[in-house]
Amino acid sequence: MEAEAAAWAARLDAAPDQHHTGLDDWFARDPKNAGALLRAQAALALFEPESTSPATTETPERKSPKRRRIAIWGGAFALAASGAALFLTGLPRETYATHTGEFRSLALSDGSSVAIDAQSRIDIAFTQNSRDVHLAAGRVLFRAAHSPTRPFRVIVDDIVVTDIGTAFQVERAERSGAVDVLVTEGAVRVDTPSSHLELKAGERASFPQLPGKFRPQAVRLTPAGVERQLSWREGRLELDGETLDTAIAEMNRHSGVQLRVNNPALGRASLYGSFRMDDSAGFARAVAVSLGTKAHPDAKEIVIGDEKTRHPE
Repeated sequence: MEAEAAAWAARLDAAPDQHHTGLDDWFARDPKNAGALLRAQAALALFEPESTSPATTETPERKSPKRRRIAIWGGAFALAASGAALFLTGLPRETYATHTGEFRSLALSDGSSVAIDAQSRIDIAFTQNSRDVHLAAGRVLFRAAHSPTRPFRVIVDDIVVTDIGTAFQVERAERSGAVDVLVTEGAVRVDTPSSHLELKAGERASFPQLPGKFRPQAVRLTPAGVERQLSWREGRLELDGETLDTAIAEMNRHSGVQLRVNNPALGRASLYGSFRMDDSAGFARAVAVSLGTKAHPDAKEIVIGDEKTRHPE
């Protein structure tokens, strides 16, 4: 029933204004089907940003044709950030990758949902006995449908994150390869070759690519801190002391206009504030004013620093 409901939810989202032959018959077959469809639609809508501020609202000219709103049985929902909702049929292996500035919501065949950030890639391998998602790059937010007999696991190299009935985020750092795990609901178990750690809602831990230097520890975040970590779903970058280098890496993941800092010391400066991820020029201007320097834009990039230097060959 849940798999059929997920399939109908994907079809309705793909063509919300069309008549879908067979839907009425499916409702009539079992009174519980209507509730299953609502749950599937809720899963698709799980990662919809709620902000309606002008900073995150698209103009009609820029609005993606794939973003739609549908209403069914009195419930309404929207898909997020220029992405497409997809239904995974449980094939042995499926790969989904996002490009710069692209965001996707996926409804999985088992009732789970994922939100994939820009410049990310996952490989999904579902069998009758297991549900494995291999995170090759980037950041993904998961809401796993719990099953004691069919574990849901996120695998990053030799680090395995196993669901214990939860919603959680896994990120693989581009440069260091470190794996960051944040739990928003429930709990997960993280197994590495040298450690085992259970994380509960509101906790976060980082697992280095080269184990043994230190034992990963759970760090508890405030509710505001958790929301700040999830602000990418709404197209925002929330900074609370992160370095300019870190902020630039995040902005470059989400914007076609790339940023660069030409002074290593400047790159270590701490930043605070909220910025739109699709506005590299506005970010560069604000940072330049804040740090007492200048921003130098051209056709390919924006360089932040007192003097514009050539990009190293």
